[in-house]
Amino acid sequence: MNYPNLYIVGAPKAGTTSLYHYLSQHPDITIPDKEPRFFIKDSIHNISEVDPIKPYLLRSSVLDELAYTNLYANKSEKIKCDASTQYLYHHSEVIPKIKQLKDGKSTKILILLRNPIDRAFSNYSHNYSTFENLDFKHALEQESERISKGFNSFWHYKGLSTYADSVKAYKDAFKEVKVVFFEDFVKDIDKSLVDIFNFLEVDNSFKVSHFMINKKSTGAPKSKKLNTILQSSSKFSLIKKILHNTIGEEKTKLIRELIMRKNLSKSKISLDESLKSNLESYFVEDIAQLKKILPEHNIGWLNNGKNS
Repeated sequence: MNYPNLYIVGAPKAGTTSLYHYLSQHPDITIPDKEPRFFIKDSIHNISEVDPIKPYLLRSSVLDELAYTNLYANKSEKIKCDASTQYLYHHSEVIPKIKQLKDGKSTKILILLRNPIDRAFSNYSHNYSTFENLDFKHALEQESERISKGFNSFWHYKGLSTYADSVKAYKDAFKEVKVVFFEDFVKDIDKSLVDIFNFLEVDNSFKVSHFMINKKSTGAPKSKKLNTILQSSSKFSLIKKILHNTIGEEKTKLIRELIMRKNLSKSKISLDESLKSNLESYFVEDIAQLKKILPEHNIGWLNNGKNS
């Protein structure tokens, strides 16, 4: 059976999509499917039917073992990667499954972290363009209820932004764990990639094409229906397949992104300062714990959201 030897485990909205596009250009790295989510298949199957995102997760994930291992069959690249961003949050489900694999204990783990408030708001903004009908304050207030109702973890805005327990679990379970901070990554992409290539033990002189840093506008969508179609509807799958065959995958992605941007209104959704202050208080203990777990990093998220 063919399994990955690298897992990019998250966090969501912390630069993982951009990193996926960069790493997939390297000749020694293969990432055949973004977000297969195979190792959280139990959680996905257990999502409540009231969660509007469930059909998309079932349709876009690779939950059958043979289909999953076939993603990596006949791949000659040194690094075979699974980039599933919810693996970090679902560490208690994922880690035992990876470790029980042959060579699972020696696999490499790559974790991307971002200022927890910025990550939570970016997560909310993504959902707001499709299924989220509440403002950020009320969405946060509804988080516990949504969890109790069985909504998938992409609705757990605060939960997905609490990192300490998850990072500790991965560092305790695996020898080769690298943590990258979004703020450092976007500040110097080339330097960050060299560092990551060194961690992966692949050619660090390879130069990627800089075309993908996800700084998506957070304007409210003019048409949520159009955004839903572009992001998750099976109706777009046929159009996407036709475009892939005629103009290629990357141009198709750029066209889709352009349409989504054009669909955003000029008015932006923004984070209220008083709410931001409350969230700082909420995350302060988790950040303190994370600093103990990662003493080699200078985590300055409570200083204007940047590492100092």
